[in-house]
Amino acid sequence: MRLCFSLSILGLLLFTSCTEEGTSSPVRGPASAVPVRIAPVEKRELFDETIAIGTLRSQESVDVSSSVTERVESLHFDDGQEVKKGQLLAQLANEEEAAAIQIADAELAEERREVARLEVLAERDAVAEVTLDERRTRSEIAIARLARMQAMLDDRRIVAPFDGVVGLRRISPGAMAEPGTIITTIDQIDPMKLDFQVPEVFLTKLETGTKLQARSAAFEGETFDATVSMVDSRVDPVTRSIAVRALIPNPEKRLHPGMLMTVELKRNQREAIVIPERAIVPVGSTQSVYLLNDGTVSLVEVTTGARIPGYVEILEGLTEGRQVVTDGVLSLKDGSEVTVAGQFEGTTPPFDPTADPVP
Repeated sequence: MRLCFSLSILGLLLFTSCTEEGTSSPVRGPASAVPVRIAPVEKRELFDETIAIGTLRSQESVDVSSSVTERVESLHFDDGQEVKKGQLLAQLANEEEAAAIQIADAELAEERREVARLEVLAERDAVAEVTLDERRTRSEIAIARLARMQAMLDDRRIVAPFDGVVGLRRISPGAMAEPGTIITTIDQIDPMKLDFQVPEVFLTKLETGTKLQARSAAFEGETFDATVSMVDSRVDPVTRSIAVRALIPNPEKRLHPGMLMTVELKRNQREAIVIPERAIVPVGSTQSVYLLNDGTVSLVEVTTGARIPGYVEILEGLTEGRQVVTDGVLSLKDGSEVTVAGQFEGTTPPFDPTADPVP
C-alpha cells in the first residue's frame, strides 16, 4: 500500500512538471527601431517682418475742366501724351472776348493820351488839379477793365498746370464745355507716391530717407526702390497703425496711379536657432521635440519664438549642431530606438494661384 502511494505521488509530480513545461511562454526579442527623418538645429538670420499694402498715387494729379460755359473750338493733345506746364490743351471759342479786349485797349489808350494832355496843362495852371485826378482815375479803371477782359480771354485757353501725362480725351471739338466738364486728366507720375499703413512697432524703423523695397503683382519677381518721404504725425488709436508715404522713381512710366503694391518691413534683426516647424510636438500646454541621441531619441521641451515659412525660432531648449526628428514622430516616445532613414528635404512651397497648372 505504501508503494502504491509513492507511485501516485511520483506520477502527480511528473504530470505537473510536464504541464508547466508545455504552457511556458517564449522569450520575446528586442523591439525593432523606428525609421525617422532628421534635421539639424542651425542658426539663421531672422527678423520680425510685416508686409504693408499700399496704393500708388500721382505726385500731382488733376482733372482738367473748363471754368466757363463755352464751345470747344480745338484740342491740342493726344491720349497719353506728355505735356509741359503752360502747354495749350484746349481752345474755347473766344471771338467775343477778343473783340472786347480790342475795345478796352483802345479806351485805355485814349485815357492815357488825355491824362498826358492834362498833365501839360496842369503844369501851366491851365486846368484844375481835380480834373487831372479824375482823368487819372478813369485811366486806372480802363486798365482794370482791360485786365478783366484779358482774364476772360485766358479762361478760354485751357493749359497744363504742371508737367505730366494726359489721360484719355473726354470731349470732342464742337462740344459745349461747362464748369465741371472733364476734358482730360493730367498725372505727374515720376516719381510716384506710395501710401501705406504699418503697425506702430515699426515706427522707430521708419523715418524720412529710409530705403524700402516695393513689389507689384503686375511685375512678378521685380522690386522697385522706394524712399520714405513722410511719416504721419498721428497713430490711429483703433488699429494702432500709422500712415507712411514713400516715393518711387518711375522714369520709364511703367507704374500707374491706383496700382496695388506691397512693402516688406523688417525689424529686430538677429542670429537665432531654428528648426523645421514640423519637428514640434505639442505635449499638453507645452511644446517639445524629439532630440536624436546614439540610436535613441529623448523628448525635450522647448520654448518657441518667431515663425517663418516652414521653420520656427527656438528660444530655449536646444543648442546648435544637434539633430531633431522631423518625420516619424507619431511612432515615438521618450527613449525610443530609431534608425535614420534620411534627412529633412525642406518645406513644401506655398500655393501660388497664378502659377501654371501642372500638366
